[in-house]
Amino acid sequence: MGRRREASGGPVAGAASRLRFAPSSDNLIVSSWDSGLRLYDADTSELRLEATAEEALLDCCFQDEAVALTAGSDGSIRRYDLHSGAQGIVGMHDEVISCIEFSQTTGQVVAATLDKKLMFWCTQTRNACPDSVITLDSDVASLSVCGMYILAAVEREIYMYDMRNLTGSVKAKYTPVEYHIRSLHSSPEWNGYAAGSVDGAVAVNYFDQGTDGDMGYVFRCHPKSRDGRSSLVPINSTTIHPCEKTFVTGDNEGWAIAWDAQSKKKLREFPIYPGSVASIAYNHNGQLFAVASNCTKGDKMVEEHQIFFEMSAGSPRRSASQPLANLPPPSSVGFGRREMSDSEDHHFESKADAGASKTFPQQAGTIRKNGFIVIKNRPCKVVEVSTSKTGKHGHAKCHFVGIDIFNGKKLEDIVPSSHNCDAPHVNRTDYQLIDISEDGFVSLLTESGGTKDDLKLPSEEPLLTQIKEGFAEGKDLIVTVMSAMGEEQICALKDIGPKN
Repeated sequence: MGRRREASGGPVAGAASRLRFAPSSDNLIVSSWDSGLRLYDADTSELRLEATAEEALLDCCFQDEAVALTAGSDGSIRRYDLHSGAQGIVGMHDEVISCIEFSQTTGQVVAATLDKKLMFWCTQTRNACPDSVITLDSDVASLSVCGMYILAAVEREIYMYDMRNLTGSVKAKYTPVEYHIRSLHSSPEWNGYAAGSVDGAVAVNYFDQGTDGDMGYVFRCHPKSRDGRSSLVPINSTTIHPCEKTFVTGDNEGWAIAWDAQSKKKLREFPIYPGSVASIAYNHNGQLFAVASNCTKGDKMVEEHQIFFEMSAGSPRRSASQPLANLPPPSSVGFGRREMSDSEDHHFESKADAGASKTFPQQAGTIRKNGFIVIKNRPCKVVEVSTSKTGKHGHAKCHFVGIDIFNGKKLEDIVPSSHNCDAPHVNRTDYQLIDISEDGFVSLLTESGGTKDDLKLPSEEPLLTQIKEGFAEGKDLIVTVMSAMGEEQICALKDIGPKN
């Protein structure tokens, strides 16, 4: 089964954001929130180089064996010469860069920013590529290069673009899971990808639906906790074996699990790591597997990370694995996925049995102004966010100022940037106003033709007055109802004219 080794030097200050192996060697780079980029020789577990920047580093990747690239919280793409340690700026963005990838095929750097943009840079000219900006509906949580294509995880969806034709439309779009995708890794050999979500579901999909006679499937890594309830553990990282049909998931509770994608077997649970698994990666031949584990030390919330190496992680004893449950016929929903059932005793269940959650975890450093966050168990809209960092090896902290979306109260919280916060699922639904009762309750017409009679008029002016006056004048009114964490409230009004 191999053995576990820890990188020399023990725990390192700051939370790790990403680790990557070099294209053809066992060199490993690790970026962190304390502004450090570190180069390790995975064969000896030794630290070879440490370079620092002014900004927190949210991602990193190799351009080639001697050059690394990082994504900065100040919007910078930095280039590091791993022989000399020299560094320079490749490009600047107006917003925080959350993800970065380099395409060996096209020679492009792809950066995703927290203003919902994808931008492509040429490493030779260090200029943005022509027609290089793609604006999306939401922020990108994860990127993955697959040959000529770039895959972007945006909320529940995965977009696929041809990097040779950036002016063209999205080549493909998949909606594989119910909640936001946290991690994504694609494979040209598979002609597909594995994606992990914030609620612990994993989707495996193939671009060619004839691959292995399968059209993809969804399963849950930890469907049941010890008390028998659904266990919603975010999948922070996924990585695909470069030579085999296996992949590994790493979650927020410190577990890394190897899976057989083709025969649909759980191959191995690695011994639990000391903190959350922030990032995982295979080396170029799949004989070595690296893990970055983040933990918090002491009452002062001092963050640190450790790097571990597992030998022969892709080739566990297959005889010990158990087959997954038989799969039902392909579904006509979404991209034709098929789901694993919960009839086996090794932590699988149907996605449909997982139940809905009122919140989902989101990394604090990715929550921006006008986003949503839970503060003191209340759903809030973020009206102000600032990031501070203390000392050379301090850890970045986010200071959030939020307004309760239901009662308007101001709430504040401070969270380490790399930690998860609860974010509420906020929905808005339009209804036609039918009647207003004497005690202030409203009757609303639903899409199915029924009525909704459990809401009262809002208390805030001038919305209350606008609704009352419009109804008294006989106008057709559409009210917008906002719901989050089990509460509902009328929040907006549309006047569509006088009644016929």
